[in-house]
Amino acid sequence: MENFNWDEIYWGNSLRDYISFALILLLGFIFSGVFARIFSWVAYRLFRRFSKGKFFDEFLRLLKKPFNNLVQLVIVYAACSRLSFPIEWHIASGQEFGLRWLIHTVFLVAIIVGIMRVFKRGVDFMEYVYIHHDESPISPDLATFIRRLVQILIYILGFFVILAKAFEVNITAVITSLGIGGLAIALAAQDTLANLIGSFIIYIDKPFNVGDIVEVGEITGEVEKIGFRTTRIRTLDRSLLIVPNKKIVDSNLNNISQSNQRRVKFKLALTYSSDPKSILTIIEDIKGFILEEMPLTSDEITVRFIDFDSSSLNILVIYFVNSNIYEIKAEVKERINIKILNCIEKRGCKFAYPTQTVYVQNP
Repeated sequence: MENFNWDEIYWGNSLRDYISFALILLLGFIFSGVFARIFSWVAYRLFRRFSKGKFFDEFLRLLKKPFNNLVQLVIVYAACSRLSFPIEWHIASGQEFGLRWLIHTVFLVAIIVGIMRVFKRGVDFMEYVYIHHDESPISPDLATFIRRLVQILIYILGFFVILAKAFEVNITAVITSLGIGGLAIALAAQDTLANLIGSFIIYIDKPFNVGDIVEVGEITGEVEKIGFRTTRIRTLDRSLLIVPNKKIVDSNLNNISQSNQRRVKFKLALTYSSDPKSILTIIEDIKGFILEEMPLTSDEITVRFIDFDSSSLNILVIYFVNSNIYEIKAEVKERINIKILNCIEKRGCKFAYPTQTVYVQNP
């Protein structure tokens, strides 16, 4: 052992360098989880006032892995910095394109991506706090929208940082050269921009939330997702419609879920042979059928003999079901309709069909 030389060179590095490399890797990966937890705790102190001292376990779940990956990257770089390429390989310097430059660039890109992941998870935690905090000043849907928007900005900023730091690109020149091209892109993306503004209006104005049943034009269904460009609506026949947000903002919208009643309106067409007294009796019977369904129905009832049609005597029926659930409305309407059928048959009247009588004069 006395003759053992720690400074003897093998492939351009001494034994001491190789041992330092191995120890840094070994100890670094053993304690990387501890370092990640420490960094998570320090970072949580920045969010502590925002989260009012809550949700540390969720913060640790979101941030510990990105911090751990970032620490491991730094450990690998610190370990590799103890070694150098053999002179015999004639590796180009870090300023020239080659293996050394490639390794350095890949490491910078990995570090920037790791930092982006940390910020992204921080935004995820902020959304979690807004959704689960009892005194949140904004709605969960708006929190989700802001989270997505901020994450897109993080990706864009990270992309420009990679260009500037890893590839040494002049960002000012790039942005200047994109001026005219950006104008062309903006003109081509007018609809996308209008839909993005529409989604922002939906989140701010909150005409509906995810899970609400809405009616937009001829579309009726349950809102499943509000995206940047479109809103997904599951119709009553279970098909999925993708509706542009611009169309929703520009259309008349009926939020059925925010109404505590649903209206039922239809006409009964009876034949001209119907007796007037029977018609009046039928009107009173229908009112009674609707009142029998209370409290599922309201006492706001309209049942009137309204007009003489070309082939029928028409009775207008309007009433309200005290529920915005479609199945309850259909069930109440079915029971009333069956009673109306039996009543009309009992009173000796018949439903009229679209008919026409032609009189031909005998010359």
